[in-house]
Amino acid sequence: MSFKKTFFKSISSFAIYNYIIQALEFISTIVLSRLLLPEEYGFVAIIAVFSGFIQLFANVGIGHSVIRSDYGYTFHRHLYSLSVWMGFALTGILMLLAWPIAEFFDNKALFLPTVLISLKFIFDSFTYIPYAILSKNLQFTTIGRTRLVSSIFQIGLTILMAWLGFSYWSLIIPLIISPVIQVFYLRAHVDIRFKLFGWRATRRIFLKIRSLMGHLSLNNLIGYWAGNADKLIVGKFYTQADLGLYNRAFRFIQFTHKLIASIFGTVLFPALKKLIEDGGDVHREYLDILRFIILFNLPVAFILIIFPKELVYYLWGSNWMGVAEFLPFIGILLINQAILGTMPGVFILYGKERNLLIINTANTLLSLLFVIIGSLFSILHMLIFITAGMVWITIPLQMYFGFYKTFGCRTKLLIRFVLPFLAFCSGLLLSILLLSNWFIIILFSIYLGLILYELKHSVYGIFLFVLSALGKRKNEVK
Repeated sequence: MSFKKTFFKSISSFAIYNYIIQALEFISTIVLSRLLLPEEYGFVAIIAVFSGFIQLFANVGIGHSVIRSDYGYTFHRHLYSLSVWMGFALTGILMLLAWPIAEFFDNKALFLPTVLISLKFIFDSFTYIPYAILSKNLQFTTIGRTRLVSSIFQIGLTILMAWLGFSYWSLIIPLIISPVIQVFYLRAHVDIRFKLFGWRATRRIFLKIRSLMGHLSLNNLIGYWAGNADKLIVGKFYTQADLGLYNRAFRFIQFTHKLIASIFGTVLFPALKKLIEDGGDVHREYLDILRFIILFNLPVAFILIIFPKELVYYLWGSNWMGVAEFLPFIGILLINQAILGTMPGVFILYGKERNLLIINTANTLLSLLFVIIGSLFSILHMLIFITAGMVWITIPLQMYFGFYKTFGCRTKLLIRFVLPFLAFCSGLLLSILLLSNWFIIILFSIYLGLILYELKHSVYGIFLFVLSALGKRKNEVK
């Protein structure tokens, strides 16, 4: 079976659960928008900036070590212990930061919610190794089921608490309890016993993976603040309502990432590892996978760019109409983020974590500069500068120093992918600024046709594979 057929077969067993989860989460935002105010979302978003930062160090390199290495059960148990120790440490760090955070934003009410959210790091730490083992064994159906059960519980409890009038607590309490549900479900499906090892054993396992952990930690640290500096500035110098609106716009990027890029990324890492072992054309296959990711994101981007006001009004109501002016630029960002989201795994696969760190450091410094300049004018200008930097600086640097210099991708393959993509995104950005919807529609039509042309053999092969699979199921039913 070809790489793409194997790849999409693995995705098909995993994607359906993620689609259900994202559909439920998206529906819940519609319901919660009628129960909670932008100020309440903004309150939690302030804490999320810091808890999300701490989260960067929770599973850094541990899950990758399970998948990339050939070690067995004993190695996994020691990594399990290390992940839990790190969970306790990160919980303590966020607890210590709770009071400074409240003081920085001059809001004492932030203290207790921040302390409680810190407990999530302990509960999450018990899930990392079981999930990594399932991924290594390509048991994506079990991963999907576990996350679905947890999401149903979290969404149900959030809506119930919001309806009962618990305000921002309805966004916090379910978030803390959700990983506990995952732990109990995973225990029934992953045969690994937990033991909390002492200092010597923990130090030995840490030294074994410290190079990977170090490079990824620095890379995540840099990348996180590059992606959240804008939210920190909005939270500090604008109102909580502004931050709530701004954050809600970025929910579309999070939504499409979970729905498309994260699904591809989860399967892509172990699939490319096997392709390298088999001597396959990794560069061509990976670029085709990126085209598929873009293809699946185009409909969402089109709606965000062409119908922002209508989308916001019908989804969330008049209280959230301030989100609409951000959505066209979010549409461009989500296409770019879909590409960038898969690249760290490929750097790790090639053992080039240091290269990834250098590239992201350069991109981050430039991104921070754009955020600062844009914030001097307005929140919208800040988003415009972020989008322009992504299209004209981040993507070209990643493609040149990543694909060309690090991965050794053939020039012809790279040009056929990069130049049309950059031309498309640049045209979209200029058309949005000039309010030219007709030109936007033309750009989408041309680029969609080009992608389908590049993927014509792959699309046809997958189509035949799906027909064959459906035919087999019909025969089994008979």
